[in-house]
Amino acid sequence: MVHRFRQMVAVAVTAFASLLPAALPARAAGPTYLLPWRPNHYFECIQGNNSVADHQGIEAYAFDFPMSPGTLVIAARSGTVSMVKSDSNEGGFNIAYANDANYVVIDHGDGTQALYLHLMYHGALVRVGEQVRQGQPIALSGDTGWTSGPHLHFTVEKSSLTDHLTQSVPISFANVGDWAGVPQPGRWYASRNVLTTPVPALPPIVQSRRLTPAAAIATSTEGNKLDYDIPHGHFFKEANGSGGAGITGYLVTNDERVPIWQHFAGLGGVAALGYPIADRFSLDGFTVQAFQKTVVQWHPDDQRFYFLNVLDILHDHGDDGWLQSARQIPPPAANGADAGMSWNQVMARHLAFLAASPTLRAFYYATPDWLDRYGLPTSAVTDEGTVLVVRCQRAALQLWKVNEPFARAGQVTVANGGDLLKERGWLPASATGVDYAPVP
Repeated sequence: MVHRFRQMVAVAVTAFASLLPAALPARAAGPTYLLPWRPNHYFECIQGNNSVADHQGIEAYAFDFPMSPGTLVIAARSGTVSMVKSDSNEGGFNIAYANDANYVVIDHGDGTQALYLHLMYHGALVRVGEQVRQGQPIALSGDTGWTSGPHLHFTVEKSSLTDHLTQSVPISFANVGDWAGVPQPGRWYASRNVLTTPVPALPPIVQSRRLTPAAAIATSTEGNKLDYDIPHGHFFKEANGSGGAGITGYLVTNDERVPIWQHFAGLGGVAALGYPIADRFSLDGFTVQAFQKTVVQWHPDDQRFYFLNVLDILHDHGDDGWLQSARQIPPPAANGADAGMSWNQVMARHLAFLAASPTLRAFYYATPDWLDRYGLPTSAVTDEGTVLVVRCQRAALQLWKVNEPFARAGQVTVANGGDLLKERGWLPASATGVDYAPVP
């Protein structure tokens, strides 16, 4: 069995709720399962049910959650410990390690058992025959067996007296609030499981001896695809900081009733927005996500997206000097003349800046929803040597006078406003860390 995973570190958080529209399939009645880690800690699901990778056949209903070695694993459901293996310290992305995974198996007494796989060397905290309660610490996660990185493989299977790996069966989790309780690849989940017994003295964390080169992990994603669909959105590697190489990138999703992926094409797609350069975050009470060219902001009151005034934000942070010296974007003109004017008069005054360049003016007006997209011009057309530039609230339009590697003479380009915010450090660090590639 091949397990294609990436190393990831747990993120402990205390305030986040996953919400999607209520019109989802009802969760099937049955035993209650809770996510098998400490309450209010987040982990990503990178491979779920019927994955295109290796969750097929007997493992069709398995789940994989990357977590660093030594992470506490707690019981998803009560039962009796039927099997334990804890003596291996070997792991790697090779079939030769297939029998080296440590595990704990808990029999539920109803014809099913839960398998907790790839545990740490001497990481089992329970013994065969022991009765365990839901929420009881049972093991420490690890990196043993056939795997390309540290993670917990969890599945519920048909019971067996001798086999730790049997036919998996579909389940749902009571603390997964959408998709009928079934975790989806690329989404992060906080456990609401509760520690029901004290955490025992834990063994020291032991790293597995991995003989497989770390580069093998890079072969464990969707082949060489730079971006691909996942059930609730899309995953992009293009702007991951490594030129699209490797296994990291950013998700654009419809999660938490903020349908960014649903509206992505309507907002202009990659051509207008660029690729995502950060995860979504909260700004002034609104959910936003930064792309190379702009930042989109969701307004739930009228159920639509707006574009942030990224250049106004940079102005407010005192970055006008840097913008002109480093990026050939002029400072905004004084706005004193706007005082006392009506909105229509303010618009007319600012749009008049475009008259100095018919080419820039034509480009501006040729863009659908030009006011939403660019905002009002805030500077005169300025000659910056190799380029004529007009600064707007949400973008800078550049008319190149000479050939450049990225533009030819006479071509108009739009400065990447989202990239400018990221370069200057005005995007929160919590949003700019890359996601590991989910396996759909």
